[in-house]
Amino acid sequence: MKKFLSIALTAVLSISLLAGCGKQTKTTMAQGVEDNKIKVGTIGPTSGPIAIVGVPMLHGMQAYFNMINEEGGVNGNKIELIAKDDQFKPDLALQKAEELVENDKVFAIVGQLGTPGCLGTLDYLKEKGIPAVYQGTGVSAFSKVRANYFPVQPNYTFEGGLLVKYAIDNLKANSIAIVYGNDDAGKEELQGAKDQLKKMGKEDVLKAEVPFNTQDLDFSAHIQKAAAVKPDVTIVVGYQKAVPGILLEAKKQGFKSQFMTSYINADLTMLNLAKDAANGVIVTAWVPDITDPNNEAAKKYIETYKKYFPSETPNAFGVAGWVAAEVFVEGLKRAGNDLSWEGYIKAMETIKDWNQGIAKGITYTSDRRNGIEKMYFMKAVWDEKMPRFEKISDFVGLE
Repeated sequence: MKKFLSIALTAVLSISLLAGCGKQTKTTMAQGVEDNKIKVGTIGPTSGPIAIVGVPMLHGMQAYFNMINEEGGVNGNKIELIAKDDQFKPDLALQKAEELVENDKVFAIVGQLGTPGCLGTLDYLKEKGIPAVYQGTGVSAFSKVRANYFPVQPNYTFEGGLLVKYAIDNLKANSIAIVYGNDDAGKEELQGAKDQLKKMGKEDVLKAEVPFNTQDLDFSAHIQKAAAVKPDVTIVVGYQKAVPGILLEAKKQGFKSQFMTSYINADLTMLNLAKDAANGVIVTAWVPDITDPNNEAAKKYIETYKKYFPSETPNAFGVAGWVAAEVFVEGLKRAGNDLSWEGYIKAMETIKDWNQGIAKGITYTSDRRNGIEKMYFMKAVWDEKMPRFEKISDFVGLE
């Protein structure tokens, strides 16, 4: 009987100890979480022509994570960011994703930049189930994945529709030309514009569709085609290197039209490259004005970025990296000690109309992954002493 009681008591004590440990320790953790550290991976072009976007975006993430780590981390965990350069090449992006997931054993992929690379790794990351927070592209494919994907940027289909809606409703355009990059992003913008025009019963307003290759440097033929239809508004969709070249060629040819472009170009880089050829261009934007003295979140970004990268000027691409990091961290805070991938994903799905960071109005549910669904419009002002963008609308959507 004594032996039986001893065994029974031992069993009870063991169960009690296990239960107690369950309350005090973390649940099963995913890879990349160990020794009070969370390893995070990112992929983007930090060399080559798109490095003008990739480097500040990476530094924006680094600045935010450095700040969080100095404050003690998230729930006691410091964040280690491991960055890989894909040179804006999809095959290289896939190679780097495999390195991060299988060799570096990161917990999540955060702030991956570029349509080619993000699409090139989509099937792989989806299959692995690793949390993927913020894709630096507006391609809508990522909002359709749901599961482990959490886009933040407005998608290009939405933006294409918003551009033509604004052109017709606010600029009273009766004729529109669209000059677009012949890639996934450009084609999606074009389709979004055409879908919205059809919805508005204004399909005949689109007078010209002019594609260009993303590596083109000579845009003379493209401008001639657009100018031939004498559009009231010309929408140009492309990356930083192409759009200034198109604007400069338009000025050279004396092509007069109200130009509009994507939030991809809502940065002083476009103005500094195109100079007065960019004067008056209307640009979409989804991040509140970081120069607004009343924007406390933006002030924090600028101060922190300058602290860690004093030789650089904080810009909109740095903001993108900062936003990627702060949205990821919000998920970590909500996940608490449940740092399994499933636990993190469930925590992210509790974010509803989140407005605590720089980006506003983010909502995720099990079947909603659209990112931001409202934008505003700005006008470029070329001034050698102070080139800038001036806000010309409130936040608006398609509804």
